[in-house]
Amino acid sequence: MLRFLHLADLHLGAAFDMLSQKAAESAQQKQFAALEHAVRVAGRERAHAILIAGDLFDSPLPSATVFSRAMSILSQAACPVLIAPGNHDYICAGSPYLTSALPSNVHVFTQSTLEPVHLGEAATVWGAAFHDQSAVIPLTHRKFSRPVNICLVHTDLKTDGGYNHYSPDEIAASGFSYLAAGHNHAPSGLRRAGGTVFCCPGGMSAVASTETGRKGFLRIEIGETIKAQFIESKAVEFSRLEIDLTPIPSDTGLQKVLIERIPKNHDRVCATVALVGERIYEPNLTALRRVLGQVFLSCEVVDETVPKKPVWRYLQQDDLRGAVSRRYRDLIEASNSSEEKEALMLALRYALAAFDDDPRPQA
Repeated sequence: MLRFLHLADLHLGAAFDMLSQKAAESAQQKQFAALEHAVRVAGRERAHAILIAGDLFDSPLPSATVFSRAMSILSQAACPVLIAPGNHDYICAGSPYLTSALPSNVHVFTQSTLEPVHLGEAATVWGAAFHDQSAVIPLTHRKFSRPVNICLVHTDLKTDGGYNHYSPDEIAASGFSYLAAGHNHAPSGLRRAGGTVFCCPGGMSAVASTETGRKGFLRIEIGETIKAQFIESKAVEFSRLEIDLTPIPSDTGLQKVLIERIPKNHDRVCATVALVGERIYEPNLTALRRVLGQVFLSCEVVDETVPKKPVWRYLQQDDLRGAVSRRYRDLIEASNSSEEKEALMLALRYALAAFDDDPRPQA
């Protein structure tokens, strides 16, 4: 039974320039905490290796402080750590992957074609590196000499945009037991092409506000079958919380709803709280931003609501809107069907929205 962790796209050293300086510094520290967490998990699970499928760093030339701290963390792993540089931390002149002393348990694939590293007699990891922001790494290899063969590469599994894309047919023909991919920041889930199982764990840390959802890495177990377990990281997450203000009558009511929606890991969440629906009062946005700024790592509050308009607002007017309103009132009162009443009310709302040049009907 072979066990290893599959990580990708931590982007250590990312600027987080969409955040305040304080929040950005906190987000950067949480990236290192996520790497430390992965090393602890590897020890707890008695992993045979940690595989990092590219973009461990956000830049090909990370600062000496960022690089040395990352290597110090990885040196604590009780197993080999294998790194296949990607389109952000690609191999170039002056790359610390080439110029710095690496811990004895860390191996960086530096060639642009696949080369093997054996994990005892049971498995071989074949890896390669990007040498620029784009790459084409052939899935060719020497003859397999171990029962389990793993390919570790940075590869775009979604589109052929210059980031070493492989088609399902290419993956199927490769003969690998498992292809450990990186690059796409959304998890792909375990997939199969021929006899090869392949997967991208998604970004280990969010680095853009569009990258919502859980972030983490995979525990892979290869035996008679291949199993994957997603493990949530300790890095920053971005989240959009939509709060429907339609049924909420006051800031007190809004507070109650928000308390129920705040996630347990709020201290590492950069949240966008969007107020939506139809409002019947004016929320205190200044106070809301101040309070939520103390709850989340970072918080932006946006008001996307519209004022609530009474459906019978034109009933007494002597114009076409009034005539339409009165006609629908009569039809609704004459109907004995609740479903028909609802349909007529909806039709009236759309009619009034058209009169008001409003794309959304108002209640």
